[in-house]
Formats: sequence, structure tokens, C-alpha cells
Amino acid sequence: MSEKPQLRTYQIADLAFYIANPKCANLSDPGTGKTPSVCVYAYWLWTEKKIRSAWVMPKSLLKKNRDELLRFTHFTPDDIVIIDGPREKRAKLMASDAKVFLMGFDRWSADWTTMIEMHPDLKALLVDEIHLGYGSMSAQRTKQMVQSARHMERFLAMTGTLINGRLDSAYPTIHVIEPRYYGSDKAFINYHAIKDDYGTIIGWQNHHKLAAILGRHAIRHSFEEVYGKEAKVIIREEVEMSEQQRKAYDQFEANAILELQDEFLSSGGVGGVHALRCRQIMQHPETFGIAHGEVNGKDQRLIIHLVDHYNAQKPLIIFAVFQPEQERIVELVNRVGLRPGLINGNVSAPQRARVDEAFRKGEIDVMVASPATAGIGFNWEHVDHIVFTSLDYMDSSFVQGYRRAIRGVREKPLRITVLEYKDSIDQRIFQIVERKSEDAHKVDPTREKLKLRA
Repeated sequence: MSEKPQLRTYQIADLAFYIANPKCANLSDPGTGKTPSVCVYAYWLWTEKKIRSAWVMPKSLLKKNRDELLRFTHFTPDDIVIIDGPREKRAKLMASDAKVFLMGFDRWSADWTTMIEMHPDLKALLVDEIHLGYGSMSAQRTKQMVQSARHMERFLAMTGTLINGRLDSAYPTIHVIEPRYYGSDKAFINYHAIKDDYGTIIGWQNHHKLAAILGRHAIRHSFEEVYGKEAKVIIREEVEMSEQQRKAYDQFEANAILELQDEFLSSGGVGGVHALRCRQIMQHPETFGIAHGEVNGKDQRLIIHLVDHYNAQKPLIIFAVFQPEQERIVELVNRVGLRPGLINGNVSAPQRARVDEAFRKGEIDVMVASPATAGIGFNWEHVDHIVFTSLDYMDSSFVQGYRRAIRGVREKPLRITVLEYKDSIDQRIFQIVERKSEDAHKVDPTREKLKLRA
């Protein structure tokens, strides 16, 4: 047998934890090396217990995790299959003699009954980035996952952000591990949620109970524990809207502030019609025909950064929330003379992989991406500077995004630039992100409390 990479000491301890705890979670920070121990765990399940595994994850991670299984174990390529594609192809793959089946969240939720009928020894469910696929009990696919887990002898959830903007994002994982803690999602909400007179969730409480539960059933390594203090510098850059942009924005701002004041955004939503319109005017005014040749403040500042990177011949990542915003930034990159790459919801998984490879090879100078699609699965540690031109309402999106460039010990601190419009709802969005990070910190003190406001 060929020589395989060795697990680090803490990864061996993680493996022992999985073996000793049939239903558990690994909540370690992104970039701390959860995947190798999970690969070896799947190999142990088959060689020692004759248990096949279903490894469920965002589709963008399928190829990467298949490669990691082959790298860290003695599985053969035939032992690992990715369940995807047309129905006939999927049926053939599911019927194979594979020992580990990799698939996306929807695929498992739709096909798990068929798979366990074909393979009665499919008794382990491993879920990568569970907060992205199964973070809400109101979703049908989460209900199917929970039901499937009742047929499993082994369950392992993996994520660095189980508390994903709200405490109840942890409930599906806890319910699978030990349903007796709360009994139902309604009981969880009644115990942990703070509601106003209209029943709207405006905050969270009793963090200590959640911390105790996760402390018992989950293992966690912080980035600082594994690599030392995270080498990063966050810089806020305040800019002005254009005259026409400000005039259009002011028509909606008062109601937008009220929407964001009254709504806790526990689901990570858009914050109401007026708030959304304000954000659209700020981030892609051209959509509403109010640009008229004016260059908005964020674009002006972004051009300065782009020219600096052109002169220095260094790569850059730009995260933006809105699709029209991303497309306009790609045009800006082209105008400066740099080569852009784009990863968003319209880019297929195979194309994302090609763009990622080109960026890592230096064939692309500037990666423009949405946090939702590029916040996981990409290793861009060759980058020294990331710019956020807009943020969503989730603390996890910000952290996962910048950690694409922090995949271990950095020799040079990562510069993280956050652009904001002066006197706008950008400041309220920063406050919401900070509040959510504080909730996560109360459950797990190793989670950083973000500081984005002055």
C-alpha cells in the first residue's frame, strides 16, 4: 500500500471522539482540518464495522472531498461514488458497491429511502457544512434528513458555524444527536427565543444550555488553537454616494431603517421591501436607471484598489452580495486591464472548479464572488487582500468569506477592506452582523465577536 498522509495529533483525537460517540458533531473553525479525520472515520466504519457511509455536502465540495478520501485512506476509486446527474445515471451509481456515497443536500433528502433499501448496511450519515443544508426545521429537506437519521447508527455533523445568525440553526443537529433535550423545534424556540408582543423573534436567551449541550456532544478546535492568532486586519473605508444615488436612496431610507430596527432578521432575510430597495440603489443603481454616467463612491474606491493590484501584479478577491453588482464589478476589472473571474449562483459547479483552478494558477487576477457560493470549499491562501463591497446579514458569511485566504499560518496578515456608504443602512447591517456574532460567542467563547463599526 502507498504511503498516506498522517493525521495530526488533534485529528487523531477527533477520530477517537467520533468512534466513541456514534452521534456527534465537529464544530471546528473553517480551515482547521476537519476533513482528514472524517475521511479516516469513513474508512474505519467500513473496514471495522462494515458500515457504508453517505457523505452529504454542498455540491461544490463533492470533487474535493472525493479526492481527500482517496488521499487519506486506502479506498479505491470504485469505493467512492458521487451521486449526481440524470435519474438513470443516479440509479446506476446508487446500485454500485461503493463504500462511501457523496451527494448534495437535496439528493440525500430525496433519495435516502431508495439508498437504504439497496444497501441495508448504509448506516452512517456524515454531513459537511450542515448549517447550509439543514439549518431550518421548516424546510422539507431538513425534515427528510432528520427522518433518515433515525435509521442511522452513526451521525456526524461538520460546520464551523452551527450558530448561523440565529440559535435555532443548531436545532436540527441537536435533535438528531439527542432529541430528548428539547423534543420539538417549537420547544426550542419557546426556551431560547425572545419575542415581541406580536410574536416576532427579536433576540435570543439561555445561551448557556446550548453551550452545555454542544460541549458534551461536539468537538471544536478554534483557528487560534491550531495555527495561532489569526493574522488579519479589518479596515473600514467610508465613501459618499453620488448625487443622483443619494437622492433616490433618501426616498426609501426612513422606512428602511424602521424595517431593520424592528426586524431581528433571525432567518437571514432581506429585511423588508424598503431596506432591499435602499441596498439595491447603493449597490447597483444602474438597474434603476439612476447612474447617468456618474461613478458611485464604492466604485471609485474599488478602482483605486484595482489599480494598486494592477501595479503590484498581485491577486485580489472581491465579495459582493448582489448579482448585478458582481457583474458591474467584473466590467470594472476589465476596464482596469485585469483578468476577472466570477463565481455566483449562475455559475455551474464544474465551471466554478475551472475558475477556481485558473485563479490559483494565476490565469485570473481578480476573483469576484458572492459569499453564498464562494464562502466554502475554496483555498485562496495566495491572496493578501479581500474587499467586501457589500455584506449580507450573516456573520458567518463574512467569516467564511475572508477565511478563503486564511487556510493555515500566514506569513503576512490578510488585509480585509469593507466598503460602506456614509450615513446609510450599511451601518445598521454592520450592527446586525455584530449582534449575531455576539450570540454565537455566548454559546462558544472561542467564536470571535466581530467589530465592524467605528
